[in-house]
Amino acid sequence: MNMPDVRASPGEWQEYRHDSGETLGFRFIRSARRTIALYVHRDGSVLVRAPLRSPFGEVCLFIRERWDWLQNHRARFLREPPPRTLLFRDGEPVLHLGEELILRVQPAARMRALRRDGELHLAVPSQAPEDNSAIVAAVEAWQRREALKLFPARLATCHGVMESLALPLPQLRVRKMRSRWGSCSRSAVVTLNLELIRMPLDCIDYVITHELCHLVEFNHSSRFYELQARFMPDWKERKGRLEALARR
Repeated sequence: MNMPDVRASPGEWQEYRHDSGETLGFRFIRSARRTIALYVHRDGSVLVRAPLRSPFGEVCLFIRERWDWLQNHRARFLREPPPRTLLFRDGEPVLHLGEELILRVQPAARMRALRRDGELHLAVPSQAPEDNSAIVAAVEAWQRREALKLFPARLATCHGVMESLALPLPQLRVRKMRSRWGSCSRSAVVTLNLELIRMPLDCIDYVITHELCHLVEFNHSSRFYELQARFMPDWKERKGRLEALARR
């Protein structure tokens, strides 16, 4: 396979031709990172990020070595139905920490949310009580406040369980992510998906423990899974519950 040593500009659309003759178009971005990373989105599109000085031929080799994985993930995502648009209406359930809260929407002068007796009471500006985008924004603002209270405590708890490894306590970030529950950087920054606040505590702890294990094994090798099982023997069951809830 011919892999020319050329440089692609940031954000450029590139194509890779595999030995089989298949062609893959992908978005290519260079940034100040140490390794090449490959992302497959739910719509089947592909993003490749690479260090600033990596030869483009090295990027092509990276794609070639992961070709089967890449095609399997694209096929799986394209088989699945696209995520539904979030619709929050008065009287409908909202999932929070694995529990269904009944949404109660009322018009008000300013936005606010209060959880009470199995319900989430939501006030939205009086001019838009039926505006789904306003309701979604209010729910997500409440979820973010809850996540910023809960996630640091769960991170500290999971970190304490792994005390024997003498790991640094990572910096925590919370944001919405399209296709990942969490990530961990080599600089000890753990990022958690805001959507995790909808999941039970045991699933949240599974994601956090998974990311903490990456501080020791920055890969998904057999050593990584042995480490994960050492501190969370039932991680497969927790992962299964997380995936089942996400599909629901």
